Amino acid sequence: MADKINTPGFVTNEKTLHKDLTLLRKVADQASCKLLYSTKACSLSAVLRIVNRKVDGFACSSPFELHLVDQLRNSNCSLHLVSPLISKETLEEFGERLDYLTFNSFSQWKLLNSRVSAETKAGLRVNPQLSFVSDPRYDPCRQNSKLGVPIHKLAELFDTEPNSLRGISGLHFHNNCEGSDFAGLLATARHIQDVIPKVLHQVDWINMGGGYLFNQAHDYADFYEAVAIFRESFGLEVFIEPGASVVRQCGTIEATVHDIFESDDIQIAIVDTTVNHMPEVFEFQFEPDVLGHVEGGLHSYILAGCTCLAGDVFGHYSFDSALTVGSKITFLNMGAYTMSKSHRFNGVSLPTLYVRSFDGSLDKVRTDSFDEFAKNMGIPNVAVT
Repeated sequence: MADKINTPGFVTNEKTLHKDLTLLRKVADQASCKLLYSTKACSLSAVLRIVNRKVDGFACSSPFELHLVDQLRNSNCSLHLVSPLISKETLEEFGERLDYLTFNSFSQWKLLNSRVSAETKAGLRVNPQLSFVSDPRYDPCRQNSKLGVPIHKLAELFDTEPNSLRGISGLHFHNNCEGSDFAGLLATARHIQDVIPKVLHQVDWINMGGGYLFNQAHDYADFYEAVAIFRESFGLEVFIEPGASVVRQCGTIEATVHDIFESDDIQIAIVDTTVNHMPEVFEFQFEPDVLGHVEGGLHSYILAGCTCLAGDVFGHYSFDSALTVGSKITFLNMGAYTMSKSHRFNGVSLPTLYVRSFDGSLDKVRTDSFDEFAKNMGIPNVAVT
């Protein structure tokens, strides 16, 4: 199949996506909670089409995501918006089509609550002030966080001005990233229960966010208990909104080696993709998984991207067979936060999009073009000479 792919290429594997979605659906049903998909992880049509069959709704963070999902979702899927920036224009445009809306702050709520449709259930994001993320760039509960109302401030407000929350029917929290067990989620649920029990008795629903890799977990007991705290103790409708857990394993980026040379006694292999196609590799400085890499393999290389960025490097890899110009490289687990963050630094085209269907066949979906690049630079109708 690799020979049929024009590289760089992004391939969505429908079978893998279906497998991980089925697991999530099973866990959510076991817990009696609603399963949403967080579209920021990946909004490709091939993904949304399959996700649409398995989830209860979609969690969006912008008007573009709302428009996209609203066109593709089935009638049984609810539409949710949570964002630090919610405009009156967005509320007017979507009106009653917006099923759930989470305000990020009290000031946002006071400014816009009169514009919320009577059909929309309004909620408030709460910052539990419990951190489980070591990197502050990705920690929703970091010092001076912009995300949500600090939980102790919410408790104080409810005690002094309980009517100030009139019209708020739910809560939202999200305070983890890349978690592979649910101890943090359970600790957060208990913390919220202890600090704002009066608020929980007043609302009807709670969204526990995402940040947990369900398909890497081995024990769901803490997850079930966290859901039960809200469902059984307070009678709330409970939502979860995983993103990366749904799509990470279903995506690969395919590349071709175009040059091999020596630098300071190690072989450098230049491929026709770039860290700009998978920005979190550069942000987190991690080495992505590569098919065929073997610890202690006979032939070692630094795989590097094709741009002039000195740090456009994927890492050190070893293979049992030597690479040559023309060798194919497959980057695994690329389904999340790649195509939703990819960009064209140096004018390098975005990966061609492919779908590997359930039957194993490969279909090309879209090829990036110079016209798209030029339009994005504000230069329409430029001919290639």
